[in-house]
Amino acid sequence: MNAVVPKKGSFAYDSTKAAANHLVRELAVALAPLVRVNAVAPATVVAGSGMFPPDRVIASLAKYGLPFAEGEAPDVLRARLADFYAQRTLLKQPITPADEAEAIFLLVSRRLGKTTGQIVNVDGGLDAAFLR
Repeated sequence: MNAVVPKKGSFAYDSTKAAANHLVRELAVALAPLVRVNAVAPATVVAGSGMFPPDRVIASLAKYGLPFAEGEAPDVLRARLADFYAQRTLLKQPITPADEAEAIFLLVSRRLGKTTGQIVNVDGGLDAAFLR
């Protein structure tokens, strides 16, 4: 979403996401027909992510005003945060590493062997990120 939707205070982060998307398209043009270039744009993946150790999960829960108690199991807290992010999507399901891996597999397989220059969003349907 950050590549297509500007948000106050995140111009450096958002700009780099937009640049990465454009780089995919530029490389697709430059390297065709010998090389296909595509990308996967994930939503927030909490489960199985090294980006969400217990202290960051707690900080995120606090930031969003979500309840938690000291001593709750880290997996319970991660599931609560993942569900919060999921509820912001159209499909209302947390995005997992397996979901991302499936998209990558499809892009590198022959199933999408005639696809290049595309960014596949695996985000559960963040409608704010739909291209207009």
